[in-house]
Amino acid sequence: MRIGIVYTILRQEEMMLKERANDLGDAVMINDREVILPRGRANPDLDLDLAIMRSVSHFKGLYLARLFEELGVTTLNPFWIMLEAGDKLLSTLRLRRKVPVPRWSVAFDKGSAMRAVENIGYPAVMKPVFSSWGRMVSKVNDRDAAEALIEHRSWMGNPLHKIYYIQEYVEKPGRDIRSHVIGGDFITAIYRCSDHWITNTARGGRAVPCDDEEVREISVKAWEAFGEGALAFDIFEGRGGLLVNEVNPAMEFKNVVRVTGVDIAGKIVEYAVSIARR
Repeated sequence: MRIGIVYTILRQEEMMLKERANDLGDAVMINDREVILPRGRANPDLDLDLAIMRSVSHFKGLYLARLFEELGVTTLNPFWIMLEAGDKLLSTLRLRRKVPVPRWSVAFDKGSAMRAVENIGYPAVMKPVFSSWGRMVSKVNDRDAAEALIEHRSWMGNPLHKIYYIQEYVEKPGRDIRSHVIGGDFITAIYRCSDHWITNTARGGRAVPCDDEEVREISVKAWEAFGEGALAFDIFEGRGGLLVNEVNPAMEFKNVVRVTGVDIAGKIVEYAVSIARR
């Protein structure tokens, strides 16, 4: 089986995936900056059975997944999962059917965004509908901060920044949780510990193993909101219990592997191969 690893940067995760792919077939490394579709002379070899999507750019990976699927190539994650799980608003609409989520609101105009923030209450959190590594996620402590942030967002060129997605601020015990579910099977979880309210390990959060049955249960229920794929979930320990905050369809996992010893790359490749063989 020819297994494509579609990447932008060769990080530790991509190298781990390459090694595991070679265990089950032939790994083909595909730099997304070199792909031309439909096929042309400048293409790398795109005769694949399977493509594991690892582009850093959400939108580049999204369109590449759809194009590979048009060629009859199985993708992990598939286009529709990348579209909905990678969008904070669309993923919230799915998650809320299965699991508790933080209180949220969305608006499409400066005035309505201001009202939405005040309906949520201060402090609130404003996020772009597409982002990773905690970029442009802002804690809004009062009306002055909300007005300034909304005004800045309204003048940004990207129309996606004019979709104002707002959540309640959940007071955390110096940590949140990142869990991994692949093909419906809970794989592992970590606490991401930090003195800062943003706990991403890409922003300095410290990874610690998490072995909690409630985390396992809510993670599997969150995955059921999508029903397929390899997904990572960000979970908060709220006052009333666990809340699923976000979904990541192209998770980074080197720190999870480092502290838990779980072979996430192997699990991803095994699951991808299994769906390609169906």
